[in-house]
Amino acid sequence: MSKNFLENMGKVALFRTREQNLGEPATDNGVSMAFDLGSGVNLARTVEDDRDQLRGVDLATRLYLAGQTAGGKLSQKRAKPDFLTFALGCFFGQVNTEQVAAGIYQHTITPSSALSLPAFTLLQRRGDAILKERFSGNLVEGFSLELGESWVGLSSDLLGIGKREVNYQNEIVSAPANSTQITLSGNGVEGATASERLENVFRIRAKDAGSNFWEVCPAASVSGGAPAVITLQEPVGQSSDLIEFHLDYLPTEPEWCDFPAELDESPLKLVDANLIVDGYFTGSQVQGGEVISNDLLGFSIQGKNNLEIRKLADGSNNPWASEAARSQRELTVKLSERLRNTIRQWQADHPETERISLYLKIRGAEIVPQSGYYFGADLIFPQCGILNDPISVNGKFLAQEGDLLVMDDINYNGVFIRTWNRVSEYLG
Repeated sequence: MSKNFLENMGKVALFRTREQNLGEPATDNGVSMAFDLGSGVNLARTVEDDRDQLRGVDLATRLYLAGQTAGGKLSQKRAKPDFLTFALGCFFGQVNTEQVAAGIYQHTITPSSALSLPAFTLLQRRGDAILKERFSGNLVEGFSLELGESWVGLSSDLLGIGKREVNYQNEIVSAPANSTQITLSGNGVEGATASERLENVFRIRAKDAGSNFWEVCPAASVSGGAPAVITLQEPVGQSSDLIEFHLDYLPTEPEWCDFPAELDESPLKLVDANLIVDGYFTGSQVQGGEVISNDLLGFSIQGKNNLEIRKLADGSNNPWASEAARSQRELTVKLSERLRNTIRQWQADHPETERISLYLKIRGAEIVPQSGYYFGADLIFPQCGILNDPISVNGKFLAQEGDLLVMDDINYNGVFIRTWNRVSEYLG
């Protein structure tokens, strides 16, 4: 079967166990997750040229790899509790878990004051299966949670130190120009069948003895086992002089290339969501308050950690960064509701003294029938200030578009989040 380069044939897996040391890959508690198209992590290489030097020529003559970091986005327009708990747990830094019923767990997420955030490992496959990559030293820089038309959506912005492993290789083998078989130095070629192995040899090229140009040497077959023997369709030349064959191929995959299993969870529905303002949080539940879900036109929460990824003079000779730390955390809320009265306008007129609390309750299906526990989350912000609340028109309705700032409330550092699912541990 030919390789498939459609994006939706790709795959992403996260490892819920935090890395013990930044950039040291975690291998426990992994899960493959379904993400929206466009999700994934890319290497960000810093490449410099020599045009800023006196060289007697106009164009660049050299390139230098100055270093690398990583970045990307993971999104679920139909967010599930596993991803929500993982992303918000990594963003805020602390997750405490307790079993509340057989096979059902409650996770409490609270902000950590530490500048170092939990780092995690991500595995991704491009297409089926062009290449696989393992990125370690990843952190959640920001997130956006939004009530969509039918579902709760979540996206998280990732930054990483840029430590990356790949399953592809370039190898140079010396052999006579008239060779019809090339033996790799030690590797086998990935593939359970002859056709799969042949397809995993991407390119072989060489310069014939005395020649200045490359010739592509198509492979005819690839043996199993290691080292693999690659049979060419025809030799490059007629002489027995040694030349260099440059081979691009997928070697027999290491263990890290194996994807963990997926977890079946209910997505979080808009119709099962509730937004309560001006309630009182006791530490375990929200008392009182006003349900404004019927007047709600739009609601989203944005968070940003303002991460700094730095290279250090640590003698490591690694191209990736060595340190990642957050600066000041930011949390804002956008609240759009119908303009039925002047309460919110009056509150916006008095930002010095007026505060409102927000309680977003989101749910999916029952985790276990008749258990009374549902896939879902409670996001509680005990104290928010109104930055702005202009009056606008939404369709045919008068609306007010509130920009709110999540503020410290002394007791809970401004945020208290609970989630429920079948996962027994995060960031362990």
